[in-house]
Amino acid sequence: MADTEKPDTTLQETVTVEDGVPVGNPVFSEDEPATVYDVQWRTLMAILSLSMANCCAAIANTTNTIIRSQIADLGDSALSSWVANSNLLVTLAFGPVLGSLSDRFGKRWFIIVASIFGIVGSVISGSAHKTTTIIAGNVLTGIANAGCIMGIPAAQEVTPNRLRPWTMGFSQALASAAVIAGTLGAGAFVKYQTWRWSYYLNAFVYGTTTVLVAAFYHPPPPGLRRQRTSVGELLARVDYPGILLLTGSIASLLIGLTWGGTTYAWNAKQVLATLIVGCVGLVVFGLYEWKGTANGIFDHRMFQSRNFPILLFVCIVDGMLLLGVNVLFAQEIASTFTTDSVKIATILTPFLATSAFGCLPAGIIMARTKSYRTLLVACLLWCSLFTGLMALLNENRLSWAYAFSALFGCGTAVTTVIPVVALALSVPSFLLGTAGTISVSCRALGGIVGITIFTAIYNNKMGAALPADVGAVLGQAGLSDLIPAVLEALATQNPAALAAVPGLPASMIPTVAAAQATANSYSWKYVWIAISVIVAANAIVSCFLQPVANKMNNHVESALEVSDVRDKQMGGKL
Repeated sequence: MADTEKPDTTLQETVTVEDGVPVGNPVFSEDEPATVYDVQWRTLMAILSLSMANCCAAIANTTNTIIRSQIADLGDSALSSWVANSNLLVTLAFGPVLGSLSDRFGKRWFIIVASIFGIVGSVISGSAHKTTTIIAGNVLTGIANAGCIMGIPAAQEVTPNRLRPWTMGFSQALASAAVIAGTLGAGAFVKYQTWRWSYYLNAFVYGTTTVLVAAFYHPPPPGLRRQRTSVGELLARVDYPGILLLTGSIASLLIGLTWGGTTYAWNAKQVLATLIVGCVGLVVFGLYEWKGTANGIFDHRMFQSRNFPILLFVCIVDGMLLLGVNVLFAQEIASTFTTDSVKIATILTPFLATSAFGCLPAGIIMARTKSYRTLLVACLLWCSLFTGLMALLNENRLSWAYAFSALFGCGTAVTTVIPVVALALSVPSFLLGTAGTISVSCRALGGIVGITIFTAIYNNKMGAALPADVGAVLGQAGLSDLIPAVLEALATQNPAALAAVPGLPASMIPTVAAAQATANSYSWKYVWIAISVIVAANAIVSCFLQPVANKMNNHVESALEVSDVRDKQMGGKL
C-alpha cells in the first residue's frame, strides 16, 4: 500500500506529489550562506577525526591478508572464507540502516559507539584460540565499521560543497596509507611476532578514533531533525519494514555466497535456499522502497538524477577492484612468488601506494575543474588495460607484477575518490548519511561478490588444469598411479608434502612443482581477464553520468565554525 503521508519537501524547488510520492525529477535548492563561511581549525580537526573513522573501516580489512597464518595456527580451514566475509557481511547489512538513522538523529554518537565496538571486536579476535572466536570478533568489527563508514558523509557535511573533493581526497589518502601500514605491519607481525598483534593494532586505531571524534566533532542537529524537532515524529518515520527486509535479505544472500563452493557445494540445498531467499527478499525490498514508501532507506529524493543508481553500480565494481584485488592478489603472490608474509606485503605495496598517493590529486583535479566524468571513464579504461595485463604474470615475471599493479593502482585512486564525491553532490545534503553508507555498502558488496566470483573462476580452472598438467608429467615418467597421491599432497600447500609421497622420485619433485606453477598461472590469468572485462563495462556505464558543477558551491550542511550559518542550524532554522 502506498505511503499516504506527505514526504519531506523542505529544500525542494518544484515537485508534484501523487499519493505521497514525488513524481518527475525534483530539484533541490541548497542555498549558499548569506555571509562568508570560513573553514578554520574546528572543521579541519573534525575532518581529521572523521577521516580516522574511515581509517578504521579500511585497516580492519588488512587482517584478511594473513588469513593463511591464522588458519595455520588455529585450524578449521573450511571456515577461512568466514574470517573475511563475517566483517564485510555485517557492514553491508547494517551500513545503510545506520546511515538512514544518522540522517535523523545525528552521526556523532553512532560513530563513537561503533568505535568502541571495534575495540572490543579487535581484542576478541586478537586473543582468539579458535577460528570461530576470530569470526565472532570480526562480526563486532563489522558492526563497528557500519558506524565508522559514516565518517565519510559526516566529513563532507562539515565541508562546503565546493571543497568536498579535497576532503574526500584527504580522507581516502589517509585510509589508504593506513591500509599500507596495516598490510606491512600484518606481514611483519606474522614473521617476527604473531598475527594477533595485527588485531591489537586495529584496536588502537579504533580507540584513537573514539577519543578524536568525541573531542572535535560537535555538529548541529542534522537537516531532517531541524525540519522535525520531535523525536517521536522522527522515530515514526524510520523505515522499519525496509530495515528488516534489507538486513535479512543481504544476510541470507551473503551466507549463501560464503557457503557456496567451500562449506557446501554450489548446488547444495543449503546454498540454493539461502541464495533464493536473499534474492527474493531484495526484490521485495526494491518493490517496497519503490511503491510502498517515499522516504525509506532508498529515499526517492536521492533519485533526482540518474547519477545515484549509476554511481552505486560504479561503487560495486570499484569494490570488486579494490577489495577483491587486495585479497586475491595477496593469494596469487603466495601461490606464485613467495609465502613469506613480509615479502607478500612488499609486493602488494606498489599497488597500495599508488592507490593512496593518487587520492588527494584526484580530489584536487575535481575541485579545480568541477568536472569528473571524463577523468573517471579514462581511469576505468586505464584500470581495465593494466588488470588485463596482469593476466601475463607467472613465477618468472615478478617485476611485471610490481609495474602493472602500481599502474592500475593509480587508476583505483580516482575510482575510490571521484564516485563518492559525485554521489554526495547528486543527492540532497540532508540525506548524505544514507547515500554515503549505501555507496560504501555497495563497495563491500562488490568486494564479497568479486571475491566469490573470482575465487570460483580460479578454482574451476585450477581444478581442471592441475590434474591435466601433473598427470601429463607423471604419465610421461610412467608414474600415472601416483597422480591421486601427488594431487592430495599439492592440495595441502605444504612444500614438503611431495617428498612424503611414497614412490615419487626426488628428481620428479621439481618437474611436478613446475607443472603446478603452470596450472596456477593459467588459472589466475582468467581471473584477471574477468576483472578487466568488468572494469571496462563500468567505464561504459560511467559515460552516462551527469555533471555536478552547479552543486559545487559554498553550501555547508553541518557548520562547525562560529558563524551565522551555525547559529541558524543550532536554532532549528533552515
